[in-house]
Amino acid sequence: MELFISMQAEILNKGIYFECTAMQMPTARTGEQFVAEFREGDKDKLDLLKRYVEILDNKLSDDNQFHIEHTNYGFKVLKPVDPDKDYMELWEEWVVFTQRLLDELKQVVGE
Repeated sequence: MELFISMQAEILNKGIYFECTAMQMPTARTGEQFVAEFREGDKDKLDLLKRYVEILDNKLSDDNQFHIEHTNYGFKVLKPVDPDKDYMELWEEWVVFTQRLLDELKQVVGE
C-alpha cells in the first residue's frame, strides 16, 4: 500500500495560470486542503480496503472537517487547512494522523 500526502489549493485568478510543466510565478490561492491518498495495487487487498473505507467514512462523517473521495485504486482523505493556525503545526499533525491511519490500514488489509 502506498500513501501520498500533500496540500492542494484552488487558484483564485485562473487567467494568469497556465496548465503546463514549466515553472511559474506563484499565484493567489484559496481553499487549501491537506490530502492523503491511499493506493493499493493488489485486487484482493483493494477489495478489503474499499470495505474498510466505508467504515472509516461512517466514523469521520460526524466530523465535518474530513471528506473522503473514492478512487479506482483506493481513496483520498481531504481536510481543510485552518488559515488562523500555524501551517507547519497543522502539517505535522496531518503527517501523524495519516501515518496512524496507514498503520491501521496495514493491519486490516495487510502489508
